[in-house]
Amino acid sequence: MRVTVSLTSPLVREEAPAADSAEPEASSEPQLESSDFLDKEKCLESLAALRHAKWFQARANGLQSCVIIIRVLRDLCQRVPTWGALPDWAMELLVERALSSATGPLGPGEAIRRVLECIAAGMLLSDGPGLQDPCEKEATDVLQSMSRQAREDVTASSQHALRMLAFRQIHKVLGMEPLASPKSRLGTHGRKRRLDTDEETAGDGEGKKDKKEDEDDKA
Repeated sequence: MRVTVSLTSPLVREEAPAADSAEPEASSEPQLESSDFLDKEKCLESLAALRHAKWFQARANGLQSCVIIIRVLRDLCQRVPTWGALPDWAMELLVERALSSATGPLGPGEAIRRVLECIAAGMLLSDGPGLQDPCEKEATDVLQSMSRQAREDVTASSQHALRMLAFRQIHKVLGMEPLASPKSRLGTHGRKRRLDTDEETAGDGEGKKDKKEDEDDKA
């Protein structure tokens, strides 16, 4: 297991006060070199990750089927190169928006279908509604790192996945072996039950035959 510890501070987001045009006041604090400061970009990324974690706990963690669908899509992003272009934060935000806008709680099957329908409808396209970052003060598109071609590829892949779901081939979307159909499982239980019944019948018949032979011997 690899653990990465990041150091940051909320003061990094605050802009430095404008320098006074008048004579600068003498400061007794020692001047630090640039090498003594933390990297500002990494500090800002760590602060953004903290805001995303707080947002997830407040909005997505308690939403039914949200965590399950996020895990499914994260696995899809790792297995399929087309989906690898979708940022993790954009994927989590997309799932939360799709499920929170539903008329009621959805099970895992209905939830994955709704998320795929939102993507297939063009939500990620450059001329679509887009996704705004709720954790930023200024309007920020969480899909800005995706190229136009990558957005179209993910949209087309979602449309193909919906067709797989319509033809009961969700196992191809999930990357797993197909499950046995309910009829085949019912047939297996039915054959087993018939075999047990035949064995009991045969046992009763042998018992009756032995009893009849005993009665004949006594007679």
